[in-house]
Amino acid sequence: MTEPFAPRSARRPLRAMHAALAARQYFLDGRTIKDIAAELGVSRFKVARLIDWARAEGLVRVEVAGAIRSDPELSADLRAGYGLEDALVVADLDGSADAIAPELAEVAALAVAEIVTPSDVVGISWGRTLDLLVEQLPDLTATKVVQLIGGFATLESASGGIELVRRFAEKAHADGYPLLAPLRVRDPAAAASLRRDPIVAETLRLIDEVTVVVAGIGAWGDPPASRMAECFSAREVAKLRRQGVCADMCGLLFAADGEALRAWADERIGIDAPQLEGVRTVVAVAGGVEKREALAAVLRSGVVDVVITDAGSARSLLDHPSS
Repeated sequence: MTEPFAPRSARRPLRAMHAALAARQYFLDGRTIKDIAAELGVSRFKVARLIDWARAEGLVRVEVAGAIRSDPELSADLRAGYGLEDALVVADLDGSADAIAPELAEVAALAVAEIVTPSDVVGISWGRTLDLLVEQLPDLTATKVVQLIGGFATLESASGGIELVRRFAEKAHADGYPLLAPLRVRDPAAAASLRRDPIVAETLRLIDEVTVVVAGIGAWGDPPASRMAECFSAREVAKLRRQGVCADMCGLLFAADGEALRAWADERIGIDAPQLEGVRTVVAVAGGVEKREALAAVLRSGVVDVVITDAGSARSLLDHPSS
């Protein structure tokens, strides 16, 4: 009579026991193969074979769990596709910018806390995504927190630059340096004079010390999905779009090919393009259907080192090469 088939582990209970013991000590207890071999009284090669056998027989299953629902494959593809230092894609997240913002900001807050070190000087812009990020930021340690661009009177106080700097600095146990000036001064001569004001000039000087930038991205579609666009009249927005403006980040305007445009530079108070390019780590946090073209434009500029976005946006970015 033919006996029913049984796995080798069932037919070799002694070997299965030894394999399970070796695998448990190796994977769960973190012990070295050398230590396990000494305890079992066998060679290191036999322990390695036992562990391999345990995996082949299904005694051990290795699972990689994304604790914050990241998509490792999309993240790796995005990093390689745009030549980034790192990318973090939130798995299964898709939709409008407003709909995904809370979850995207939650993941970004945790990532920023990993990136920032006690010796870092952090520079931040302002906007809804940054407001949500700072709200969920865990305690961390930094040296200084610097506001990168001037404020905007119609922004809600919670998401305005001065308040964001205060809240971020509190979470980071750091000194905060607000930029006590508007983002836009329509008279270039008045803007130049304001930049020379001692208090404003001191914060602008500190921008040169910034080692980590955390910023959102604005989209200049029709209609724009950008707080910065509110600094301009509808006619001015239309004109800037005709000039090729596709996106903004840190008060800078970008064309679809990633070129940083000089439009209105004489009226703006804040970080300039060379300063942003010189920062060690620039972290961009953005996502949502209406921001995908803008996100692609900013990534093409080469100024971003780390991007945190949603899965839908990541797939769209990979469909449109970096050059």
